[in-house]
Amino acid sequence: MNSPKLIAAQREFDRFIEQISRVKYLAVDSESNSYFAYRPRICLIQISANNTDFILDPLTLKDFTGLGRILSDPSVEKIIHAAENDIIGFKRDYRFQVINIFDTSVAGRLLGRKRLGLATILSEEFGITVDKKYQRCNWEKRPLNPEQLCYAQQDTHFLKKLRDLLHNQLVERNLWHQAKRDFARLEKVRVRPPREWDPDGHLRLRGAEQLSQTSLGVLKELFAHREHLARKTNKAPFRIMNNEFMVRLAREMPERKSDLLRIRGLPAPFKGKKSAQLLRVIKKGKSVN
Repeated sequence: MNSPKLIAAQREFDRFIEQISRVKYLAVDSESNSYFAYRPRICLIQISANNTDFILDPLTLKDFTGLGRILSDPSVEKIIHAAENDIIGFKRDYRFQVINIFDTSVAGRLLGRKRLGLATILSEEFGITVDKKYQRCNWEKRPLNPEQLCYAQQDTHFLKKLRDLLHNQLVERNLWHQAKRDFARLEKVRVRPPREWDPDGHLRLRGAEQLSQTSLGVLKELFAHREHLARKTNKAPFRIMNNEFMVRLAREMPERKSDLLRIRGLPAPFKGKKSAQLLRVIKKGKSVN
């Protein structure tokens, strides 16, 4: 497998569009920062066509019009594994429509597979081992190292070969028409609305049902405070404070910094100046009752 071609400049992107403009099959994948950010966005786009692998850097490229035109071209089949999240990302970030889809995960499900992860299918069908080291990588960080690019490349490099295998199996088992109907439904998938504030979300945290009314008041304030910080810093809420720690904090309700510092799992930012802020939130929660 040759190294992928990184497309990070507009001139390179324009040449890339010319290169893939007449292909019949396009393997597509994307990586986002959803595991890290409050407002996720696509941070990497992988494309494989005619035995060549490309990696597009959308954080440096400005004009994606050409890619949108190809993704919406019904004469080009887009091969994607577990396509829904990628389609949502393209619609949300660029308002791209993705037309004529072959979802290798959907195909696997129709064929009765129980394990639908791409790495598992590639291993079972082709004996290919995919390193999962960068599965939870923050793809927004730059620069990208060669190992990251190789990991990203594998998500599309084998998709055409896999598509052909699954297509033949679908045809042999008279499932091809059903598959096409399922693929067509993916074109209409809707973009999820932005994260909405749930004032009762704290009640659904594991362990909340065992708290006293006073502790529930504290948990509600902690939940709201975490949401505020997550929006302000564009971090995934659990990266501010995880649910388990918030429930523990609500149960123990420390009043002094020395007590707070003894609570297991206290995130590092709250061990310094921000500890006073956290203690004020706890005090406010207690006062509600």
